[in-house]
Amino acid sequence: MADRGLHAPEAPGPDFARGRLIAPGLRQLAVGVRGRAVLGPVDPAEHGGWEDCTHRAVRGLSALPAPRHMTLRAGGHARVETYVADDVFGSSRLLILDQLLASTLRIERPDHGVLVVAPNRHLLAVHVLEQIEEVAPALALLGELAVVEHRIADPVSPWVYYRAPDGRLSLLTVSPTRNDLDEAFGTALQRMAGPSA
Repeated sequence: MADRGLHAPEAPGPDFARGRLIAPGLRQLAVGVRGRAVLGPVDPAEHGGWEDCTHRAVRGLSALPAPRHMTLRAGGHARVETYVADDVFGSSRLLILDQLLASTLRIERPDHGVLVVAPNRHLLAVHVLEQIEEVAPALALLGELAVVEHRIADPVSPWVYYRAPDGRLSLLTVSPTRNDLDEAFGTALQRMAGPSA
């Protein structure tokens, strides 16, 4: 879910209703599903705690029909993989991203990480970092997808994230005035660029 804390002061309410912050702009909420109805948020403490709920969520996401996968090209060569779900758990598949990449691209944990957007509840888009020259066009396309797709129903986040090989998420784009580079992303760029002359 979107983390409203980036837009406005956090609303009062029980902690579970705000969920766990997994990256700036993104929160993990525990919800119940009954048939096609999504109920929630629910209090994880009443369902075994966050770890239990996360394991059950991963199993539940894995059991859903696979989202439609399509590859977009950016700048001629850079690939952006899009995953569109008919259900409202498209962006939640960020929790099973390794599994998704393994089933569609035969890549389980990319060496340099990935760029990812989760603009609404139905869409997840990813660029696997492999070649330094593909980063700028992929980032531009992902940024455009994030902003445009965030405007439709069930918005989540209009920003681009870097997901490190260890699974940590960091925000790449916040505002035009911010120009500091995420340390893990900077390291990935240096490794892709190779030794300097």
